[in-house]
Amino acid sequence: MDVVTADGRLVTASEEENEDLFWGVRGGSGNFGVVTSYEFRLHQLGPIVLAGLLLHPIDDAKNVIRSYRDYVETAPEELSTGTAIIQAPPASFIPEHLHGKPALGIVAMYIGDADEGREIMAPLKELGPPAVDMVQPMPYTAFEALLDPFNLEGLLVYTRGMHLSGLPDEAIDTYVEYASEIARFSNPATQIIIFRHGGAVSRVPDEATAAGNRDAAYMVHPITAWQDPADTERHIDWVGRFSEAMRPFTTGGVYLNFEPDEGEERVRAGYGAEKYARLVKLKDKWDPENLFRINQNIKPSRETGVAAPA
Repeated sequence: MDVVTADGRLVTASEEENEDLFWGVRGGSGNFGVVTSYEFRLHQLGPIVLAGLLLHPIDDAKNVIRSYRDYVETAPEELSTGTAIIQAPPASFIPEHLHGKPALGIVAMYIGDADEGREIMAPLKELGPPAVDMVQPMPYTAFEALLDPFNLEGLLVYTRGMHLSGLPDEAIDTYVEYASEIARFSNPATQIIIFRHGGAVSRVPDEATAAGNRDAAYMVHPITAWQDPADTERHIDWVGRFSEAMRPFTTGGVYLNFEPDEGEERVRAGYGAEKYARLVKLKDKWDPENLFRINQNIKPSRETGVAAPA
């Protein structure tokens, strides 16, 4: 990557040049400079994948998620999944008795051959069974756009991203119990997502990049969206109460892309103590005056008092 540094230089960061900066930007983001170009290694995908949404009544959610968990933890890693508790929209493809009510969605994609994936996807399609089954061969770009109709311009949004060490029954119960409150919010973008991790992400050594928490089995991601600023407090309160209820099941780590600006404590939680200290050392080298601070900020040691590793 090409990076403009705090002192105005244009440098290249790679595995062979400015390796420390290359390590830090991959997870430390814009704390060390302005990245003007990237070179990526691409992986073949699609263009047609077997993917889509399965929707269940909320009354079935606890049992469905337990069965979902038991399957995805042994399924091939080509199967990528997540769950989402949503407010079912009044769409033509959704049974009318579910309109406006909390529902459990399972979003799934098989990244190999679509025909070969039918056998792998079948156990998910049989859970419940679902009230709505939209899993079918589709372009990957269409799968990526599934939620676009809910993400309207101008929404106010508040989120969290907390890593989970696992998905025990108690965590599932807490997750579903908060579903009843989704009906209080009128915007269908309000939802609670759980991502299933693993695969290639978990095989990269944790110390390889600043981005960490690679050993987390799941991540829970509450999202609340609204339009009237007068409703801000009750939406943020809901995310806070849910996050606190899920805390016993978390690793203590957070995913900073989904975290609001909650200060230094949350930033430290995004990296862990050892990595945070290493990032402070990088900050001292590349941006000691903290020019790049309108971000999830890693402050230099003169502001944090963090001892940099030798």
